[in-house]
Order: sequence, then C-alpha cells, then structure tokens
Amino acid sequence: MDHKKRYRLPLVMMLIFLIITGCSAYSRSAPQESSPAREIRAAENKQNGQTRQNRQNQPPKNNLSPIPSILSESCCGIFEEAVRTDTTDTLETAARLVERIGESGYPAVDCQNQVNMVNGDRAVDFCRQAKAGKQAELTIFSVEYSGGLTQYDLQADAGELSVTRSYYHFEDGELKQKNTCTYPADFWEYTEEGYLLFCGSYFSQEYYIYAVNDVTACTALRVEPLDEEYRQMNRKYILPVGYGLNNLFLTDWNEQDIGQLDVYDLFDKLYPLVRGETVPYRMDENLGVGAVYQIPGEEFEQVIQTYLHIDRETLCSKAVYFPEEGVYEYKPRGLHEAESADVPYPEVTGCRKNPDGTFTLTVNAVYMRNNTSKAFSHEVVIRSLEGERFQYVSNRVIPSQDNFDPVWRRERLTKEQWEEFYGEN
Repeated sequence: MDHKKRYRLPLVMMLIFLIITGCSAYSRSAPQESSPAREIRAAENKQNGQTRQNRQNQPPKNNLSPIPSILSESCCGIFEEAVRTDTTDTLETAARLVERIGESGYPAVDCQNQVNMVNGDRAVDFCRQAKAGKQAELTIFSVEYSGGLTQYDLQADAGELSVTRSYYHFEDGELKQKNTCTYPADFWEYTEEGYLLFCGSYFSQEYYIYAVNDVTACTALRVEPLDEEYRQMNRKYILPVGYGLNNLFLTDWNEQDIGQLDVYDLFDKLYPLVRGETVPYRMDENLGVGAVYQIPGEEFEQVIQTYLHIDRETLCSKAVYFPEEGVYEYKPRGLHEAESADVPYPEVTGCRKNPDGTFTLTVNAVYMRNNTSKAFSHEVVIRSLEGERFQYVSNRVIPSQDNFDPVWRRERLTKEQWEEFYGEN
C-alpha cells in the first residue's frame, strides 16, 4: 500500500550537487568521462603528468621479486574451485588461501582483517626492528575478496619504510600480475591494538588525468590474533549494521531514551535483515526528483521493533506518522545525503555478561583512512531472545580525548532543507 510522490529539484541546484560531490582526492575509483573528454584531459596533462612522474621520490622498480611460483601453484587450485563454485568472495575461501600461503612461510591475512594472520610472529619481529631503526625486510600477502592477492614487500631502514605493492589476479588458470607500485610511507605504525598501519602516495598516469593528484594508499593489517568468539560476535551483531548510513553505534542511547537515533536510517539497515531483501523504497532514477513514500505502520514498526524494544509512541516522535491513514512518511536518501565511502569497520575486542541476562560488547572502530586502529571505542548491550534472535539494548561511546569525529556521517535533510531543494508538499 505504499504511495509515492515526486518532487523536482531545480536543475541548477542539481548541477551544483554534482560538482560538489564529484571531486575527491581520496576517490577509490576515477569518475567516468566521455572518450573525447578523456583525450582532451590526457593531452592537457601529458606534460604535467610526466613532470610529476620524474619528481617521484621512489619510482617503481623493475627488479621486483614476483610472487613465488610454488605459492602461485598452491593457491591456484583454491582459486579454481572458488570460481567454479562462485565462492571467490566468501570468508571460507579467504581463510583457506591465508592458510595455504602460511604453509609457504609467508605472513598472510585477508584484506578485511577477518581472518587471523598466519606467521604473524615474523611481522611482529619486523616491526620491532623497524621501530628500533634497524634494517629489515618483510613480504606480506593480503587475500582479496575479488579473486586475487596483494603482495607487500616492505623495507625498513633508519625508521623509514618503503613499500612495494603488487596485485595479482586469478585468470586463465593462473595468478597474473596486474600492477605494481613503489612508494615511501609517509606514516607507519605498529599499534597497541596489534595493527601494522602504513600510508603513502604514488604517481599513476591514469589517476592523474582525472584527479591531477597522486594516488593515496592506506593499508591496515591486523597482526595480533583476535579471539574467534569475538569475530563471530562481530559478524552476527555489529558488522551487519556497521558505521555507514546510520548512527546506531555512533551516539549514546538506551531503551528509556533513544536520544538522537535516526529511525529512518535504522529502517534502511534493518529491513534486509528482517525481510530478507533490499529496501524497495528507493530514490528516483532522476537525481533531480525527490521521492516520498507512505509505508504501512505495521511494516515500518515490525522492521524497527524486531531489533529494538521501541514502542509506537516513541517511533512516532522520531518519524512522520499519519494516524488517520496508519502510515509513516518515508523519504529515501538522495544524492545530496550520500556519505563518504571511507567508513571505519567495527571489531569486537571484549565481552562481559550482565546480571540481567544481557551482555556487553566492547567494540573498536578501525579507521584505515585516518591511520588508526581505534578511532573510538563503544559498548553495545545485547539481549538474546529465542533461537538466534536478539535485540540491541543500548550503545555508549567511551569518552576519550583521542576519539575521532564521524566525519563520514551525513545527516538526512530536515523538512525545511528538503522543501528548499525539492519544493513544498
């Protein structure tokens, strides 16, 4: 019974938003341009780009050690099976690859740090020597969920770190080297949480054509093992919601006072978990059009109340509800409400049982883009229900002067802002 209304955003305002959101020095992928535009940009920047390449402190080397043939052969069987069974992007495949690489003596971990590093003692020893200013070398492999491996060749000397990164993709029955770059690390650290972090920049002709800037590369590799029980709790309770496009774990709240929780963002996040499908109420294909839906009260409340003990009165105070029709007004996020793709990921590091039967998880936010393995910590109280069901009881951000602000977070438009952009109802 959903109803959808459409409101148009003036073309000028839409173009302004496209300009504002279309430029980022940290874009993971370059914006698309037409072929003539690319040729023009390439011609304009050819000379300038060549100058940048000549100024590179440490240009890519040509005598890099390729991925060992014995390692390539041992991994290809796993890749072949993963491609055949369409399981390339699964945790199980990543874990098998990490274990197989470890059998060759190399430190290895998956790119999302969801599997404990094998041969991590070698990485710890390297970090100790590097921190002491000694010369040291280390090769670490990172398993990618896209069907490949990234090889990091690290060289430390006098406290400085040089990184050579090579990416190999499985295709035609073998691991093929797709790209290689070498750069000095502007920052590196082995953190108290057991992470090896390093960040630097390197020149890329293709990226420079679009961004007129070097590529920024930040890497976070968990070296110290994490309790498997904590990993399972993270995958069940925290990761499905995460820190992007919602503030469930970014603000303080409890069942008596839900504070600044955005129930519309919660609806978006919890809908797939409750209904087993993506949210059908989407933004209009025309970016200049504002979409408004009327969602039946029972549907809206069921999604939220499955995971949070919130009554209708509280929900109505946090959303627009029409009692006569028994529906909630819903406006999907638009282009101007999009968040940065650089969002921290959660990592459960502790658990304690409470007298009332609930339990409290301690969670760290690992923020690779900001070179920290603990952007902030928070405590999430969980109530177990029958079967595998559970509810979130509260969240508390642990105060610290070192906490990072959630700069990726973008609030939804207020009623006044929405009407300004799209027009009045």
